[in-house]
Amino acid sequence: MLTNNQISYLPYDDYAQSANTLFHFMKKQEYLNSILRRRAIIPRYCVETIDYLSIKNDTRLFNEVAILQKCFCDIPFHKLADSFAVNGVGDVYESLSKDERADLEKNNTHFAYYGEYAVAFSKSWGEKKHLQPVHYLNKDSQYAKDFSALFSRVFLDDDIPEEYSQDIINRLAYIKPLRGIMKRKITRSDSSSATIEIYKNFHDEREWRYVPNVEALTDLNTESIIANPYIIPLADEISKGLEQDRYKKLWLDFSYDDIRYIIVPDILSRIEIINTITDLPNSCFENQDDILMQKNVLISKILVLEEIRRDW
Repeated sequence: MLTNNQISYLPYDDYAQSANTLFHFMKKQEYLNSILRRRAIIPRYCVETIDYLSIKNDTRLFNEVAILQKCFCDIPFHKLADSFAVNGVGDVYESLSKDERADLEKNNTHFAYYGEYAVAFSKSWGEKKHLQPVHYLNKDSQYAKDFSALFSRVFLDDDIPEEYSQDIINRLAYIKPLRGIMKRKITRSDSSSATIEIYKNFHDEREWRYVPNVEALTDLNTESIIANPYIIPLADEISKGLEQDRYKKLWLDFSYDDIRYIIVPDILSRIEIINTITDLPNSCFENQDDILMQKNVLISKILVLEEIRRDW
């Protein structure tokens, strides 16, 4: 009889109702180049709104925090290019013309929000690397209300043991509201840039999240969550510092064999990524046997978004 430990990671894909692949999207080719060269995905602080939790410290209400993370989605391949309804809000959205709204509706895809470059891995890889599906909260549920009350108590009750209070705080890194406002940059018909607000169903993103483990964070004197409103604006600058080699223990590493797909927007980008892979130094490869063949296998995993949109 198999034990729980023996069946934790199955040697095959067993997800029937969702994708068996985890996609990590990005907006620039330089980010994908960096991931391939480092053989690692570096977490960064992402600012998230938590006003739906009504977490208070005395009289202060916490509206947002910066969480050290890297996000993946398990949206089925054939749905990645699907466009979904736009629920725009705010003055900027209201100022859009009929044609601008139609164009936004036509191109309201996962790629439009998170970028047209991606690297994808199997879910079994994600499980082994301690990725966790995000817990989506209905803000009106009793669970959400109890969590808010418990979290607020951490700030007010000095009798709660440190390990318990830290555990409660860490759980904040893995939750998200069912729905909320998300900002998206667009180019208007007059070629000017604008940022609009869209009321979005986050549950449809089917997010999995990587957060560095507590031991590594402690060793490197790094916080998983920044709640100080004076430090949150520095989140990007702090994240940049984590690219230094001394923070490698926080990185999400992989081998080239772990990669299932590499997604790029067009043929030109495909050529550029092929050049990146071709130029990878031998030291990037764990197995020093037949490195040319390993590069060719990696190149074979490249998919072009233009073709995905036409064929899937």
